[in-house]
Order: sequence, then structure tokens, then C-alpha cells
Amino acid sequence: MSIIAVSDVHLGMDGARKDDFTEFIHRVKDMGADHLVLLGDIIDIWRRDFTKAVIECSEPLNALNDILDDTQVHYVVGNHDYYMLRLSEKLKENFPFEVEKTTVIKSMNKEFFFFHGYQLEVLCNPHYKSMQTYEKFSEQMCLAGDDEGDIADAAWKIYQAGRAYIDKLKRLPENIYAAFDSMGNPPEKRLRGKHDALGSIKDLAGASTRHYLLSIRPEQYMIYGHTHEAYVDKRNMVANTGSWGFGKDEKLEYIEIANDEVELKEFVP
Repeated sequence: MSIIAVSDVHLGMDGARKDDFTEFIHRVKDMGADHLVLLGDIIDIWRRDFTKAVIECSEPLNALNDILDDTQVHYVVGNHDYYMLRLSEKLKENFPFEVEKTTVIKSMNKEFFFFHGYQLEVLCNPHYKSMQTYEKFSEQMCLAGDDEGDIADAAWKIYQAGRAYIDKLKRLPENIYAAFDSMGNPPEKRLRGKHDALGSIKDLAGASTRHYLLSIRPEQYMIYGHTHEAYVDKRNMVANTGSWGFGKDEKLEYIEIANDEVELKEFVP
């Protein structure tokens, strides 16, 4: 059995490699993959009209339709495409593939647990750890439309609208506006600094006790994205898919699982 997982393509953002990603999907069929896991942040719809975003992504989305007869496609939402979950719920069986927050695929003798990884960032947040609040924020950012203001302004409006509830949360950042502003930064910048969130995320992802905080089982192998930093840690049964040209090396990265072996690969157009 062969599984291919890719994340953080961010179609619609400046610098996104749409044509290369479309070619990659066509090649997935040639690779003979049984499963293709789109591991979140595939289409970036934060503060973008999601209708326009879907139209603009016609080529890769049509390529996905073309492989459905041979490859099972799993769409696992990230923070930047969280509203895809709602779209699939509305369209139900008419939506071309399943959209979930997590998925598990059993290979030969192992089970692989896939999720985007924003959940790890929430749990490692030094200020508050409300998954519900973060997911609500992500969904609202997907519904903000083509806002010409910066991301902090959009987030600030959401905060003000729900302030009575959010003010009850403990350990909020002293400068809430600056915290929202940081959410608009790429992981390469946002997850580094005095709190070393990236290090904490990797520690949690590889921890033997991670199943106490996440819906993964102890024997499952974790595959995630979100941080734009690819790696494979076989000893701790965890791997990161990296990103599609947005990491520090700008590589087009993906994970391939064949006969239970996990391997980090680079796509060359």
C-alpha cells in the first residue's frame, strides 16, 4: 500500500506554486498511490473570498477529480482552509471527497494518524489553550472575505465582536492586538522567539504521552504539517510534511509511505 501526504500548499497566496502542484497531482496517479492525504492549508482562504479562491484553484481541483477513480483522496483541514469542513458538511455526498479534522489510515501492519498540526500549536501556546476558540477564529478568518486591511485588523474586529466571552479567558497576552498580528506571520517567524513554540511543538509531537492530549492512540504513527519544517523521526513515530515551497529551503516537500516505511521526498517539476 502507498500513501502520499502533502500540506501547506497555500494556493492563492503570493508565491504559491499552483502549476507545480497541479503537475504533482497528475503524477500521484502515475505513482500508483492508494491514498492521497491533503493535510491542510491547501487552499488559503484567510481573508479571501472562498468562492473566488475555489474558482482560481480550478486546475488543481480538477486534477484531483481526475484521480478519484484510482486514488482515495482525504482532505484534512488546516487553520487556513478550515471552512472547507463547513462546505463539505453543507454539500454532503455531493462533495467530491471526505473532509475531516483528522483521519487514520491502516497500512500493512501500522496505523497512521493524520492531522494538520495547528492543534499542537494551540496546546503549546503559553497564553491560552482553547481549541474551540482557535478553530472559531480560523473559521471566521475564512469568512472575512476580501478584506483590504491587515490580518491584525481583521482579527481585532473578531475579538471585539466576541469580547464578553474572550475576556473571561485567563492568561491572555498582555498586548492582544500584537498577538493577533503575530498570527499573520509565517511559521518560520511566528514559531520562533522567546517561547520557542517550534521546539515545544516537536517535543509534544514526539512525546510518548501525546495521546493524553490528542486523539491519537499510542501505537499510531503521527503525520502532520503546519510548521513548514519537514522531518521524519522514526524512533518516536512522527513525521512532518513540510510545505510546498514556503519553508526556509523553498522545497516542494511531501511524505510517501510505502510498505509501512515513511520517507520524506522532494517533488521536482
